[in-house]
Amino acid sequence: MPLPDFQLERYFARYEFNAPYLLSSSDCESQTIGNVLALEPGAAEEFQNLWLGYTESQGDPALRDEIARIYTNVEAQDILVFSGAEEAIYVFMHAGLQSGDHVIVHYPAYQSLHEIARAQGCDVTPWETHADDNWELNNVSSG
Repeated sequence: MPLPDFQLERYFARYEFNAPYLLSSSDCESQTIGNVLALEPGAAEEFQNLWLGYTESQGDPALRDEIARIYTNVEAQDILVFSGAEEAIYVFMHAGLQSGDHVIVHYPAYQSLHEIARAQGCDVTPWETHADDNWELNNVSSG
């Protein structure tokens, strides 16, 4: 399935590691492993003994247990762990959509949210939000 260049990724490829200030990132501030491990007693020792081999395809059971603890009506067996949003979007779009489907996507959004559906032959309508409206979702725009 041919996809157009993802403009955000092209931008980051050019600037992410050589611009003195990058105000376009949506992730949290980078930390050292030492800083993160210092947040929880015993974490450094646990990290030293962490097995780095393959795990279950749904994600490590301990990680799914921890994720499920965040929610009141979700069990670990209901959790599917991905390595990032891009992978999850791709898998969902391939599993849940087929050519000819009509998809309404929040916009602006990460480009794959609309481009993968479009590349699969779906009709995509952006549900646009604007800074002037505090990014609130209103009526679906035509597109």
